[in-house]
Amino acid sequence: MSSNSSTASSSSTHSPQSSPHTSPSSIALELPSPAHRRRCIRSVLMRAGTSRGLFFRTADLPEDQSLWGPILLAAMGSPDPYLRQLDGVGGGTSTTSKVAVVGPSKDPRADVDYLFVQVPVDGSRLDFSGNCGNIASGVGPFAVDEGFIKVPESGKSDVTVRIRNVNTDRIIHSTFEVQDGVPVEIGEMQLDGVGATGSPIRLDFVDPAGSMTGKLLPTGSPLDTVTLPSNTSSQPARTFTVSCVDAANPFVFVDARQLGLTGLESPAEIASSTTETLMDIRAVCAVHMGLASSHETARQVMGTPKIAIVAPPMDYSVPAVDGGKRIIRSTDVDIWIRPFSMGRPHPSIQMTGAVCVGSASAVPGTIVHEIISGSRASRMPRANGDEAVIVGHASGTMAINGESETIAGHVVVKSGSVYRTARRLMEGSVCCVGC
Repeated sequence: MSSNSSTASSSSTHSPQSSPHTSPSSIALELPSPAHRRRCIRSVLMRAGTSRGLFFRTADLPEDQSLWGPILLAAMGSPDPYLRQLDGVGGGTSTTSKVAVVGPSKDPRADVDYLFVQVPVDGSRLDFSGNCGNIASGVGPFAVDEGFIKVPESGKSDVTVRIRNVNTDRIIHSTFEVQDGVPVEIGEMQLDGVGATGSPIRLDFVDPAGSMTGKLLPTGSPLDTVTLPSNTSSQPARTFTVSCVDAANPFVFVDARQLGLTGLESPAEIASSTTETLMDIRAVCAVHMGLASSHETARQVMGTPKIAIVAPPMDYSVPAVDGGKRIIRSTDVDIWIRPFSMGRPHPSIQMTGAVCVGSASAVPGTIVHEIISGSRASRMPRANGDEAVIVGHASGTMAINGESETIAGHVVVKSGSVYRTARRLMEGSVCCVGC
């Protein structure tokens, strides 16, 4: 990147975004009767990090957020019992069925507001309950392209866009290169899980702890015991030790060994053997973390808290760009992780999940801290004293840089930083009928 640096400023070209939900919520909406006329709404399709989604300007959607349901569901092609979303632009997975709504911000901390919406593939309940870090990587470039942000119109420079995630009311700084007033997309950064290279986008999550619960450790403890009652004569009650951590997004971490996993299982094998157990653990923890009033409510809102299986590093293989296999060595990573998204294994890792792992690694007593401390103690220090936390996920690896300090015996996480790439894929209008 060029050393010529510029701080982005807000433009008054478009009307500011109102502030929708800043607390965990979801909206269940029924599709209206089909109409003969189709409705087309300006939008942009972007690949952001390892996710893909529709980006809307706030002013292009109804001011009343309760009217968004039929529009976003129809645009994505949901609900689809066949899990393909053929009647919309969704990709049939939780990572390709996402929406970002972006507009100028009135908050003095930010240039733009960004509201994330998870659109279910096979349901009709929009989930506003958390942030998506991957989609956030597309917000800065989108804001520049849409004219929300003023940047130099000639030459190269680095710009920083200050983003307020409306879902969590937290600030993210997005820094990337622009040339002649346009975000640079072509570059040499290879993001595991994405076939093409791109120009790096640095995301700094400012003060990420307590994004939805107000606490880094929502239960007040680095370890919690979860007991699942017996549900059949052949299934006795089971007890699990977990860590509940809230940084960028609330996560529940479970040791793979408690689930009988070796770490060499495929995502499909993990899904078939652990999904129901994990979803029950997640629901119990949601209540303990103050994110749901009951087990039943927690099962309905799948977006948060998220849950991830973790284990000590091990050798395993992932798909390579050339179509073959690439070996991830145990010495290359600090921790093995397999997160879930909307009830299914994530193909890599949520970016907010990576920030949460980095934050949890700084808290003594958490499962994440114990695993990472053990793996680092068993190998040589990295070159140049690099202290980034390296996670090994199902598509490769990801590095997380963080800053934290201990004040009066409590860990305070100041920031978590990751790099992504993003690209504008299509622009125009998305059309829906009956919306």
